[in-house]
Amino acid sequence: MGFWQRDCCDCGSCSWTTVAIWTAVAAVVAAVLTVLILAFAVFKPPTATADDALLTRFSLSASPNSTQLLSYNVTVTLSLRNPNMYRSISYGALAAAFSFNGTRFDDENTVQPFDQGAKKSTTVRVTVGGVAKALPKLSAAGPAEFAKEKEAGQFQVEARLDGVMQYKGRSKKCPVAVICPLLLQLVDPDVAATAFERTKCTILRAKTSGC
Repeated sequence: MGFWQRDCCDCGSCSWTTVAIWTAVAAVVAAVLTVLILAFAVFKPPTATADDALLTRFSLSASPNSTQLLSYNVTVTLSLRNPNMYRSISYGALAAAFSFNGTRFDDENTVQPFDQGAKKSTTVRVTVGGVAKALPKLSAAGPAEFAKEKEAGQFQVEARLDGVMQYKGRSKKCPVAVICPLLLQLVDPDVAATAFERTKCTILRAKTSGC
């Protein structure tokens, strides 16, 4: 009688051990499947930051016909990062544009196409300049805002990249925009530049299948 009781206990112990082992195996399999799903089925959008920017000229004046004229020199360094584990991203040409007070003052530069591997970052540098460039679309409040920011010693400028991107393995080409608000201090180009505070950019992409 005692023999059968001991054998039954042993069977119970083995049964619980087996259950624990298979539970652990199932958890590992579930974790692996989750990682694979996240890696291959979920397409994460890129991220971007403005790492450095320099403003060495920024002056506004009125022409004889009252059109506002802007002279400027701006350089910005942007970093785009691909957060996907196994998906690379291809970018087409990206049109670069700069705005002040909601008015675009430069849109003549382009970042050349490039490919970006998984978990990789790409740095792009854009330099623009102009002398007495007419801003016919600057609002009536624009000159006053310019004077206000000049007095404060910092100008709010927006840098923007527009183009298309494509995930590896997908045929869909997705419109994408990178928008970076910059707070810039006017500096003398012959003097050491002031420190620029790294700024997070906003990524806008088409909310369609494959993007």
